[in-house]
Amino acid sequence: MATQIIRQALTAGLILAFSADLGWAQDNSTTTEPAAPAAAPATAPASPGAPDPKLVVAKLNGTDITRQDIIDSAQGLEPEVRANIDQFFPQLLDRYIFLKLVADQGRADGLDKDPNVTAMVAESVRQIEDNAIRQIYFKKLIDQKVTDAAVDARYDELKAQFDEEVKKIAPERELSASHILVKTEDEAKAIIEQLKGGADFATLAKEKSTDVNSGKLGGQLGWFTMKDEWVKEFLDAAFAMKEGETSQVPVKTQFGYHIIKVTGDRTKPLPTFDRKKEDIRLDLVDELRRDVAKQLKDAAKLEVIDPNGGVKPAQ
Repeated sequence: MATQIIRQALTAGLILAFSADLGWAQDNSTTTEPAAPAAAPATAPASPGAPDPKLVVAKLNGTDITRQDIIDSAQGLEPEVRANIDQFFPQLLDRYIFLKLVADQGRADGLDKDPNVTAMVAESVRQIEDNAIRQIYFKKLIDQKVTDAAVDARYDELKAQFDEEVKKIAPERELSASHILVKTEDEAKAIIEQLKGGADFATLAKEKSTDVNSGKLGGQLGWFTMKDEWVKEFLDAAFAMKEGETSQVPVKTQFGYHIIKVTGDRTKPLPTFDRKKEDIRLDLVDELRRDVAKQLKDAAKLEVIDPNGGVKPAQ
């Protein structure tokens, strides 16, 4: 359905091309946020057997129209169109030819010298120039300020701060455990007897535990400390046990009756510094942009008359 609508829109859009190039183009010329250098125009997919981008698909008044011309003309259109060039190629070709004919006829009529046209061209050129200047301006700043040495220095600074904080962490006992949760004390006692008789804890957890999530894992709960927000009765019972022990009496909590098996006992590992230098580089770029924006604003003669553009904020 969506494809049909887009196909119809491409066809119907030929009629609207006189005023807005079909209204499909996305106006990125007023972007204020510094962007990465503009990418080269998209080329045809390089998949095996893909048509040659230089393939001449039409001739218009003696001028070749290539497959790449049509692909380039689709930039700025709907994502579904750009992702399915071959599917929409006939409509895109018609669109390209129509727009070219209109532009050529306009030139023949002298519209290239019309004041409105020259003003629009001048404004477009100015916007393109502004965008290019912004990109180069920030690229030079980034090259100057966000160097490998700056990234390394920030990395070392952050790691030193991290290491100081880690030193303040007191050693803490940490357990890993499994449990089987049932509704009644009698059920729990029966399971304890089965375990004493050699039954497998994980198998019974999968079969009998009402804690479905841990039951699927054979009762495994992972690692935890006394500071974790678990029910006190469970924590007290678990931390009174040793690694390898299974509770010999059911542990009652608000959730029911637990049979606990402690599977690991250790001092909780200290956290490690895991900041990546590339992430630090991006942080430095963001800081640079904010600093430059503030410096330029502070130096400018700026008066914001209405920050909401005439729209009253919602009460």
